[in-house]
Amino acid sequence: MGNRETLGIKMLRKEYDHIILLAHGSPDPLWKLPFESLYHQVAQTYGEGNVSLAYMELTSPSLEDVVGMLGAETRNVAVLPLFLAVGRHLRHDVPAQIATLQKDDLHIELLPPIGDDALVKQAMQTVVANHLGKV
Repeated sequence: MGNRETLGIKMLRKEYDHIILLAHGSPDPLWKLPFESLYHQVAQTYGEGNVSLAYMELTSPSLEDVVGMLGAETRNVAVLPLFLAVGRHLRHDVPAQIATLQKDDLHIELLPPIGDDALVKQAMQTVVANHLGKV
């Protein structure tokens, strides 16, 4: 069997063995549909074994649940918040969660939220312009 590149599965960037997409969470089951859709698209591209979807609160699986399901071979994990900005959760709550999940053989890095990315900012500007009729 060929390596992952020849099989069409792109390897994760940097040193990450796994990326956890982290959404806030809501008791409304319809709220999570866009996040599940994004997860399935990412998993199709990068492989289900390389990506998970977790929720900070009010929805499962939690970040703790997902980290608990990772295999022993997983050593370097990135948590990518599907948040627009850094607020209390990303300044305090999520780093505290990650601190309790760190182990000697498991490094977990909190990445900046997707809202900080220039491409996301440009996409939001485009959506606003589309609504204003000025593309």
